[in-house]
Amino acid sequence: MLRRRNRNALLKKIGFIALVLLLLWLIGRTIPYLFLADAPDEAAALAEEFYKYEQTGDFGSSWELFHPLMKERFPKSAYLQSRAHIFMQHFGVETFDLEMEKPEREFDVTVIDGVKPFAEAYRIGVTQKFTGTFGQFKIVQDCYIVKDGDDWTLLWYYPKNGDNETEHDKTD
Repeated sequence: MLRRRNRNALLKKIGFIALVLLLLWLIGRTIPYLFLADAPDEAAALAEEFYKYEQTGDFGSSWELFHPLMKERFPKSAYLQSRAHIFMQHFGVETFDLEMEKPEREFDVTVIDGVKPFAEAYRIGVTQKFTGTFGQFKIVQDCYIVKDGDDWTLLWYYPKNGDNETEHDKTD
């Protein structure tokens, strides 16, 4: 009789330890996803901030939110001059309306041809609606939000070989 009680107590202890280990394992697997839950919102906030600066003509502040690859492609002074010249002087635009799609998480994304793919990125479709000297027009563009160290940064999509469709466009 004494052995049976010891055996039952031992089995209860082993069961309890196994349950605790299972719970710890589940918690350990879940915690990283809790931090990723904000990532789409953070990506959308960065894109919105970028285009709000663009709307007000603050191209210097928007340039600061670019990924280093974009900053390399557009030196700050050239970007400031080109954006202001094209939109404000040529098209006579004072401001524009903005529509942004919900961020879509993508993996192994080639944003710029010839550059190593990003392991993870958020693609956001952006539509800018302008009214200017030549009437109303829209620019529809995909931007990608990626982490550069601890900071979210923005890139524009540059297709390879002049292909002007993203994977998203092909599935629509």
